[in-house]
Amino acid sequence: MKKMVLFFLFFSVFIFAGENLSLELIFESGQFKWTGELEKSLWMDEGWRFNFEVGIGKGYGIVHTGIIDELKKIVEFYYFPKAYLSGKIGPLEMKAGILNEERGPGIDKLFLDDNSRFYGFPGVSLKYSRDNWYAESLWLGLNESKGFNYKTLVFDFGLLKIAYEDATVYVNEAFNPYYFFVPLPSLVIQEIWLHQSGAPWKDTTKNANSLIGGWIELNFGLGRVYFQALIDDMSLNRLLGKGGYLNPDKIALLGGFDINMKSVRLYSEVSGATAYTFERTSPTIPYEYTYFSEGAIEDRMIGYKYGENSFSFRFGVKFPLSFGTTGTFEYHYLAYGDRTPETPWHGSEMPSDTKWLIGNLTQDHTLSISVETFLGEYGGKIFTWWSSLRGFGVGATLNITM
Repeated sequence: MKKMVLFFLFFSVFIFAGENLSLELIFESGQFKWTGELEKSLWMDEGWRFNFEVGIGKGYGIVHTGIIDELKKIVEFYYFPKAYLSGKIGPLEMKAGILNEERGPGIDKLFLDDNSRFYGFPGVSLKYSRDNWYAESLWLGLNESKGFNYKTLVFDFGLLKIAYEDATVYVNEAFNPYYFFVPLPSLVIQEIWLHQSGAPWKDTTKNANSLIGGWIELNFGLGRVYFQALIDDMSLNRLLGKGGYLNPDKIALLGGFDINMKSVRLYSEVSGATAYTFERTSPTIPYEYTYFSEGAIEDRMIGYKYGENSFSFRFGVKFPLSFGTTGTFEYHYLAYGDRTPETPWHGSEMPSDTKWLIGNLTQDHTLSISVETFLGEYGGKIFTWWSSLRGFGVGATLNITM
């Protein structure tokens, strides 16, 4: 039986290999962990492909009970984060299947990031392109009672790109066709569908959390600069500054640059989110902006990786080395206070003003160095880092493209 299982694993890799194979090995805090992945695209017809990603791993705290004990000494779990059909009909592009997506111009994304590394979600994306603009509507089914929609409208003027973004998380339903198909901002749809008293379609069992914002990117001869903003729980009294009480700001901001100076590339990014951003605001409505209800914040946020009540700064330098290799040095500073997306207002009453970096403050300084090379179909990287919280770590990756 053991030989049959091993034979099946190696035979599957042999049959399906054909695009990209990767292996990552990491040693951190006295623990060794690794993953092996296969990415593949199969042409179904002209313009249509079936894309998938499958992997196996060990050391990440995930153990699949169906793997026999002898095999668990080598492999503890396997995962399938992507398996979808993609194609194009005229100006319309489509994705449908199991998706693991990200959107935005920066290193860290505010609205949608692929933080769910080992797990994908059923989803559909429709993208319509014309000349110098495109619009996209994306749906992900997070579970049977929680859905997510993302919309964007991007104008591309060559050196300048401007985008509008909005996102909605809703409960008591997995898919809402209004958020997916109606070409209006989700905030407007929410107001029409949920908040008109006396409307015969009003359903008090449904609730949604809408976020709006966008990004701008300017490209020039040496590189690019970009800025992104996200506003959670936008309300008219805050927008117009009217009324005796103004809701606290729940916003996230991100800005950065990427510049090439002769053979050296410099990049930097600053980002952060105020307290309560992405957070539920009622104890009876579990619509927090997370993929999962358990796990580290960095592994379960739908959007900004570091979540609410946080600040991040990174600066990096990439430089050429001999024999076709490239070196990278990066410094990253991260600070965050209390982060409790599942607990409204951190368990207190709603404040009357904007809060940021409140509660127990944690700070982390990270220095990392890597050396990377590509030789035809083969590529690899070795890296090491030191973190004031996690300590010292080393790792290596190997990529084979066939």
